[in-house]
Amino acid sequence: MSELPRTLDETLAQCSQALAATLESGKTRAQIDIKVPGLDVLFLVQGLAPALGESGWAAAFADPGAAALARRRLGSVGYDLRGLSELKLRGGEHRAVLVVEPSAIEVEMVEVIADRMAGKPFILLNSRLQEAGVVGIGLAGRQLRDRFLSTFEMAYAIQPFEGGSLYRAHPEPWQLWRETPEGDYTKVADFDTRPLGEDIDRALYPKKGEALLDGLRRFLRALGQ
Repeated sequence: MSELPRTLDETLAQCSQALAATLESGKTRAQIDIKVPGLDVLFLVQGLAPALGESGWAAAFADPGAAALARRRLGSVGYDLRGLSELKLRGGEHRAVLVVEPSAIEVEMVEVIADRMAGKPFILLNSRLQEAGVVGIGLAGRQLRDRFLSTFEMAYAIQPFEGGSLYRAHPEPWQLWRETPEGDYTKVADFDTRPLGEDIDRALYPKKGEALLDGLRRFLRALGQ
């Protein structure tokens, strides 16, 4: 069973293994969420390159300007760095596509490219497609977005938060880890699906939930007197 990584090198190694396991299982649409504050997403693109192959695939960015900036920063690499609009025009010529930090307003373009890549690896890296409250996306748009995202398998996820971290490496279950006073982490619970905020609170602070339940019972008893 995978352990919560302690270094970025461990994170990238685990992520590459989990992505390979996801693709080998026949799932060609995958998500990777490494939501570590301050982490440069281009570092992740570089780190995932060996797992995707040094050539023949593309990293897709929100627009051509962002792709041009990535090319300047990364220098000469064997894979393509393109804007989403460029990939939409060029079709599914690459053997794999890694979409970098797509936002909710780009969901239609991302879906078009994903459909053209049918049967080939199509990976969302640190996706923001599920962000709520984006202007211009109505109920129908949100439903289409949710349906599209449901076709993806979460290959790897690590999301630190105050007091703990949420973690998943395919094919293992979601794991919740609690931060100790010494700065280390200990596993608290496993989940078959991604836990919601209430699930995390109950697992991290069971006594708090018990106290609330006891208070509710006392309140109901008082009402019955």
